[in-house]
Amino acid sequence: MNIEIKSMDISNFKGIHSLHLDFHSGVNTLYGDNATGKTSVYDALTWLLFGKDSHGNSAFSIKPTGAASGVMPEVTAVLLVNGETLILRKTLRERWEKHRGSTEARFAGNTTDYFVDDVPRKEGEYKRIIAGYIDEAQFKLLTSVYAFAHDMHWKDRRALLSEICGLPDDAILLAGAPQFAELAEAVGRRTVDDYKAALMAQRKGANASLNTLPVRIDECERMVRELAGLPFEQARRTAEALQNDRARVQTDLAKLDGDALIVQAENERDELNNQLRELENENRAHRDSQYVPVEDETANLMHADEQAQEALDQAKRIQSDLQQRITGGNARLDDYRDRWRAIDKEQFTGGTCPTCGQTLPAAELDAAKQRFETSKQDRKNGLLEDSKLLKADIASMQTRLQEVETSLPGLQAAADQAAHALADYTPPAAPVIEDLPDYARRKEAITRSIDDCNRRIERLRTDKQAERDRLESEYKTITSRILENDATLAKEQTLVDTRRRVTELQDEQRRAAAEVEEMDRMIELCEEFARFRVQSVEQSVNSKFRLARFRLFREQINGGLMDCCDVTDLKGIPLDTNVNSAMKVNIGLDIIETLSQYYGVRVPLFVDNAEGVTDLLEIGSQVVRLAVSAEDKELRLE
Repeated sequence: MNIEIKSMDISNFKGIHSLHLDFHSGVNTLYGDNATGKTSVYDALTWLLFGKDSHGNSAFSIKPTGAASGVMPEVTAVLLVNGETLILRKTLRERWEKHRGSTEARFAGNTTDYFVDDVPRKEGEYKRIIAGYIDEAQFKLLTSVYAFAHDMHWKDRRALLSEICGLPDDAILLAGAPQFAELAEAVGRRTVDDYKAALMAQRKGANASLNTLPVRIDECERMVRELAGLPFEQARRTAEALQNDRARVQTDLAKLDGDALIVQAENERDELNNQLRELENENRAHRDSQYVPVEDETANLMHADEQAQEALDQAKRIQSDLQQRITGGNARLDDYRDRWRAIDKEQFTGGTCPTCGQTLPAAELDAAKQRFETSKQDRKNGLLEDSKLLKADIASMQTRLQEVETSLPGLQAAADQAAHALADYTPPAAPVIEDLPDYARRKEAITRSIDDCNRRIERLRTDKQAERDRLESEYKTITSRILENDATLAKEQTLVDTRRRVTELQDEQRRAAAEVEEMDRMIELCEEFARFRVQSVEQSVNSKFRLARFRLFREQINGGLMDCCDVTDLKGIPLDTNVNSAMKVNIGLDIIETLSQYYGVRVPLFVDNAEGVTDLLEIGSQVVRLAVSAEDKELRLE
């Protein structure tokens, strides 16, 4: 749909008393000095269509300042809609009423009359007719060069761009990028941002669990250290001995009433005396069988031989390692030299803009060449610095290698001498005379047991009740020790369970760490895709415009991307910074042209302060330039 203004008649509207304007297709210029009513013409059109001024305000002063009672503001516009004439008229009338008992009429407010093709219409009907031709929101975007780029919220601006340009969704971008095949499979039906948000939430939970695991492992390991110090092996041996002791005491109590205990004790004592005699005889024979001891140097010679050979082997290992490292260092020096020569041969080729492909201006070309030469020299200097450090390291290793190789003959001679000394040595054959192994302990144990038997026999012969009391006390003591020993043995199973728990927690920690690492990798892949998407989306959007460019993402300090929708010129300079007024107007026209094509609607658009724009961008809509002209004290349309 194409809407143009053919003519306008304005009376008693704001500062305009009476004005008739005839418009033509293409670019119209409305000249006038300041405060002659140029913007009021624009306000009159928007009031006629939507009841608001050109800034979107519905509450504004329509009547001329100081106008007499009964003055009726009226705006009539003859429009061409797809070549057909449409006449709209709107009149604001005062309402006066006489109240009962009063002879004077009182002002009772304003009323508005609506006409379409000179046919009176009710307000609702009038608005529906206007809406059938043009939506108010669309009209604002298509009639003001600043509505989209300046007045519109960036989120609404971004949403409209997405609607206009048909931006590809994540699934399409992923399908066309083989490097993100893994991410595409993981994302499934979700968007990459939703998948990343899910990953971040999972990582937060996994990281919280991972942070608690070291504490839990430390607690279990501390318990293991405490339990591992308990004498479990000794407790097992003690358990059997205590059971035997308790059984013995029970048997002794049963035999206490007769002389069986005395006879038993005497028999035990006789048996122990026999054991003692046999032990003495055996030890005597053992000592007689031994020779007079002599000193043997075999062990010392073997130790000296091992030390000399180890010193020689260690020097050879150091020699081999240094030789390999020197060879590797020289290879790296050759690589540095090749890379330096390659960088030195590089030539500057960046004479065009990477965004639009145009040849760079001379100043920017010189700056680009300077940056190239500076980068080239920095890389060459970096390789030279690395080479100096590597040469110093190689020289140090060569000095060390020379020292090692100088020491090798002496170490070889020492090793040979130690080997010959060991081979030539003949050890003496005389053994050392010693008691039987464990002789002293066995003799002491048998002697102590004999003394116990003698004391028991004495007690049994003098006082049976005292012996009974002793046995019962011993029984209680043994039982108490059994309970304590059993408590210690019970902790052995706790130790086994705790060690198993430590292993489980360590496995869980490794799994959790691997999961967090994998999630970090996928999150980084999501961020790589976000940058890839930025390039695709911005290229798709910017291809729809001649002068306007859009920055849809900003990179944050942490490397992430933040959504935005900044309008810039071809150089990427935002409109709200250093872009001149003429460029802002032309960028606004460029945007309106694209929006008009998208909506399929063209409406008259007004360009305020147009005197500062010498070269207006050509578009397919009717344009009304509002230009300040000090010579024109009354409005003049060309």
